[in-house]
Amino acid sequence: MRTLILTIFLFFFTQCDRIEPPYTEENNLPTAERTVLIEKFTGHKCSNCPEASREIDFLKEIYGEQIISVAIHPGNLTEFTETDNNYTYDFTTEDGSIIAEDMGASFLPLGTVNRINGGISNRCFTKDEWSTQIKNLLYDNDGKPLPKKVEIDITTSFNELEKELAISVNTNFIEIENTYKLSVIIIEDSIIAPQSDGTEYVVNYEHNHIYRCAVNGIYGESINTKTGSLEWSNNYMMLFNTDYNSNWTDSWNNVNNCYVISYIYNSETLVIEHAKKHRIINE
Repeated sequence: MRTLILTIFLFFFTQCDRIEPPYTEENNLPTAERTVLIEKFTGHKCSNCPEASREIDFLKEIYGEQIISVAIHPGNLTEFTETDNNYTYDFTTEDGSIIAEDMGASFLPLGTVNRINGGISNRCFTKDEWSTQIKNLLYDNDGKPLPKKVEIDITTSFNELEKELAISVNTNFIEIENTYKLSVIIIEDSIIAPQSDGTEYVVNYEHNHIYRCAVNGIYGESINTKTGSLEWSNNYMMLFNTDYNSNWTDSWNNVNNCYVISYIYNSETLVIEHAKKHRIINE
């Protein structure tokens, strides 16, 4: 009899404790409408940076596709990002170094969270601060999802023979309050290269979300919303060759691991309103 009672108790306890979608596993909140872009400033010689990457993985488990991350290796922080005989792969880009300096990445690891102000260094926050900032950007004080102000749709077409990528970005504003800019960038996953991880030197570390290049300028272009139109679109053409990044090879086989990220931000405050990620080679 005692066993039967215990079994019934456990059954109802587990049923009541189960969290069903669309609720996040951590805080039982409904699925967010907005997205958060984390620009993680990192380096292959930064022994604490892999912990920041694992924090992002944890946040993605909670918030799913509402979290989009970009890994930027600042060339001006050479003690963390320079190459040598043990770290031969150069992840740095001129654009990435400019962004890191402008956002206040004075040491590593740090990361912007939709480029809001108030971080430990200008717009940069430590990894332990990301979770709180993300929740504040996605939900109000009552735990209700904050409505997004704009939709972003990305389509791509890749010419394998010419190594030519066509990108179409369409935006639909639900609410227009300010002037905005649109940025389009390319990132790459699954690069195997050495990384310092704590006290370990990991030869075959997998580097993901690596910033490769900007498609329409480091900080993008203005969106003409003064006409009152809620829709805006533009098309871009990009050739995959070493003019964009010397680490990409002539064969461009790794384009299968590349994504387009497009984000819209307030041109006055620089705060990102919404972001979208799209695989270049459609599955």
